[in-house]
Amino acid sequence: MISYEPLFRTLESKNVKLMDLVRDCKLASGTVAKFAKNESVRLDIIDRICRYLKVPIERVVEIKLEDVVTNKD
Repeated sequence: MISYEPLFRTLESKNVKLMDLVRDCKLASGTVAKFAKNESVRLDIIDRICRYLKVPIERVVEIKLEDVVTNKD
């Protein structure tokens, strides 16, 4: 499962408001909605956010492996 919890923690730690990120990175409202729903976002958008915040990708998005269902035969 994709999680943007790291993004929200990073914004808080850097004292950056979400609306400032939206404005400065020119994010669409649909992208912000995807963050709230933990839905996939294009990698070029993630890259733009990482560069703006000057952080590695791990500080923006994570994959929660414990939520992955595996088939064992």
